[in-house]
Amino acid sequence: MIKPDHWITKFASTGGVLPFNPEHVNPASYDVTLGDHWICPTRDPMECTSDTFTLFPGEVVLATTSEYIKMPRDVVADLKLKSSLGRLWLNHSLSGWIDCGFEGQVTLELQNLGPYPRVLSAGARVAQLVFMGMESAPDVAYGESGKGHYQGQKGATRPWSEDFFPILDEKKVRKDK
Repeated sequence: MIKPDHWITKFASTGGVLPFNPEHVNPASYDVTLGDHWICPTRDPMECTSDTFTLFPGEVVLATTSEYIKMPRDVVADLKLKSSLGRLWLNHSLSGWIDCGFEGQVTLELQNLGPYPRVLSAGARVAQLVFMGMESAPDVAYGESGKGHYQGQKGATRPWSEDFFPILDEKKVRKDK
């Protein structure tokens, strides 16, 4: 079941979301804001800390929430981009699932699908967390017994391994054709 506002307020205000802002509590979600750490693969330098970041059309960036989340052992969360940003052709792609037991800032994969550059600002509401109770706590939660590569992450975080999808050498690919 999706957790309601009164559950979210109690959870967040007792250390589940740091910093907690009661104005960010919605009937069935909690708004999270952009942090100031960015990783963009098409920039040099690729990684920076700044209060603003201009995201150009077609560009992607790893960003982070300002908030540090401490998930209970029997609750998961789904991260959803704020609909107003989707209507500006900004997209949060790929991973939005937050496992029970996770602790850390949440890395966001943002992309600009629109025709105009957009300025992303630290502190701006970017997404909402929808919390869902599990039937019971798992035998092993995220972060326990060595599970969870991103446990305790702070700032935008690169993948723990690129071995899943290695970067291709374009010269070798062209030669093989």
